[in-house]
Amino acid sequence: MSTMEEVDDDSNSEENCPECQMALLMDASDISESDMETMKGDTIGNTMYSAKWIITVLISLSNVDETGWSESLEKELCFLWDMAAEKDVTLFLAENNFLQIVELSFNASNEPRLTEILMGILGNMCSQTTVIQSVAEREELVSLLFNLLLTSDPETLIQLLRLLRVAVWDIQLKARGNTNSLWLEHLKNYQILGTSLIFILNSSTNDDLLIAATDLIQAISTTQLPNEKLLESLFGMQQLLPALIESFTQMIPKQDGNHTRKELKVIENWLTIVSNLLEGKHLMLFEEEYTKHFIDILDTLLRILQPYVHSHNLIPLDEISAVCIHDSVKMILSFQQNRLPVGPEFIFMIVTIMYHLQSGNQSTDSDTNSDNNEWELSEYLEKYWFKILAWSELDHLQDVLQMCEDSIVQYIMDITKSHRYTTSATMRKLIIASESLSQ
Repeated sequence: MSTMEEVDDDSNSEENCPECQMALLMDASDISESDMETMKGDTIGNTMYSAKWIITVLISLSNVDETGWSESLEKELCFLWDMAAEKDVTLFLAENNFLQIVELSFNASNEPRLTEILMGILGNMCSQTTVIQSVAEREELVSLLFNLLLTSDPETLIQLLRLLRVAVWDIQLKARGNTNSLWLEHLKNYQILGTSLIFILNSSTNDDLLIAATDLIQAISTTQLPNEKLLESLFGMQQLLPALIESFTQMIPKQDGNHTRKELKVIENWLTIVSNLLEGKHLMLFEEEYTKHFIDILDTLLRILQPYVHSHNLIPLDEISAVCIHDSVKMILSFQQNRLPVGPEFIFMIVTIMYHLQSGNQSTDSDTNSDNNEWELSEYLEKYWFKILAWSELDHLQDVLQMCEDSIVQYIMDITKSHRYTTSATMRKLIIASESLSQ
């Protein structure tokens, strides 16, 4: 729960929430056998959480319009937020009308912190299939949730988008079983979703909110339906791509160092969405109106690959970083194959990364998984180097080799010469290009 405030360790905290403190902090060895048997009658499922305490909190929540928002209720709901990660607690809440209480609370209070916490609890609960389906069946609650897309509170939006991502997973699961999810109709009926997500991508400076938005769009873009494309149903394609590019610029600033793991996850999602846009023929980048978008995509791909080109001692690649390089190169090669104007700097990047992977300069601390990732990526890049070589004109190859260090040029010559599929014409083209370096 990323936004939960720390609970002060003061003398009043136990008075505020005695059963909750006991449930969270007691060690089983401190409880006598007779006390344990007594407590079992009040605990929920296999947890040590008190059913009585939760019912008390739910009653307080139900009366929030009369009693008002308070620090003690906030603390209790924060505990409940954590507890709702437990399946037994989730089912207990559902059985005790928590969804109805949420509806009443949303209607009765405008307190942003209350809305955020309730969204967080609801998000935890919706990890259970029965709960996400029950939410979909409550028209009033669904309407309230989609109306929250208009809120200016980023923390509430993060929790809401997290819940909607689970709803998309429910759509995917039902589609695989040839059944319909109520969430599919809800997403299409509330057109505010696509508009709100594009607005967030274009305007937000909150990285966590941008990540939640791209996570949701990534899930939508990978949803396979028999008779329609969900992405196309929810978004204006002409607005989505520039918004994605804008959000990427915000989340991944230009840098000399390696991408963090958090940034790599953002990159992976971004590449998946844009690849699905291109493969689904949503965007025809050779049309004049998309020229700027095409240039922006190329600029983004340069930003993704840049750290790996400048790292002469390439760090061991984990699965995510290897996938990001792979998908970036795949997109570049798709442009190249469709005769879109891809500059020589991209081919330079591909051969440079190939060289670093093959040169043995990787960290000696690399593990087996890293070695496998590097080997698979190296095989992929080498395969496409030969496609690039076949497509490229002589002057294009000359420009690439001019950018390379001597050791990289020699590496390119060696692997090309020794490869079983290299034709004499291809080799001659490469030799002529290399000879221009000494002139």
